[in-house]
Amino acid sequence: MTRTAQPAPIPRQAHVRRPRIAVGTDGTVWGDAALDWALRHAATQSASVDVFAAETSDDHAITRRLTAYRWLFTTVTVSPDSSVRTLLEASTDHDTLVLGYRGRRHGPFGLGRSVLPVVTESRCDTVVVRGEPRAVQGEHRWITAALGGKHDDAVVRRAVQFAVRTRSKLRLVHAVPLPGAHTVPISTEPADVLEHAHDLVREMAPDLTPSLRLVRSQPHEAVRSSERSDLLVLGPGSLPGKLSVITSTALHMAPCPVLVVKPF
Repeated sequence: MTRTAQPAPIPRQAHVRRPRIAVGTDGTVWGDAALDWALRHAATQSASVDVFAAETSDDHAITRRLTAYRWLFTTVTVSPDSSVRTLLEASTDHDTLVLGYRGRRHGPFGLGRSVLPVVTESRCDTVVVRGEPRAVQGEHRWITAALGGKHDDAVVRRAVQFAVRTRSKLRLVHAVPLPGAHTVPISTEPADVLEHAHDLVREMAPDLTPSLRLVRSQPHEAVRSSERSDLLVLGPGSLPGKLSVITSTALHMAPCPVLVVKPF
């Protein structure tokens, strides 16, 4: 009796979820910079990009930028609604939200009026594109993570992911307040904060050796440590609905784009 060989079953391919990036643009210099930044970083992880354009945006400029990344899956939505409402709605089903630090409407300190409300209420990570040209273009090849908050693990994980994807070096910074009458007592030894972060980096990316920096200054002054960086990664703060001093300072003054992690 002859037996007929049965065909081997074809293994089912596991569904891999494509990361999703939402970006707001309004046709200003920083709106264009936000779109460029989002597209460049989407290319490092094959993410899809959903563009939310204001009615003031230049359709031809958007098309030109998307054509340069034609292999990415992209959509464009022109919305007459409030930019804050549009971007917050987008944050509910995206992994990262990107916007420029100022647009056509901005306050006396130069920060766009929609930035703080969006960063505070966003339901996903938010990147605010700002800083000097080399940092915005990602030419320094350094990622800086600001530590010392309750969301340090999430901050380190995001910083490692960006460093690996962009083949950049990683800097871990922890600011320790100078002694003074109004200094808040330190609950964790500074060395322990950096050591824990270092161990987490080694666990995630054994080939990545971070630079550790202990800054003797007020925490919000640690923003200066992000000079010659392409991205500053930090947490939102410990109080729900309110950004920390260092995060608010970074959004106003950082010399590079700022990623505010949304803890889950």
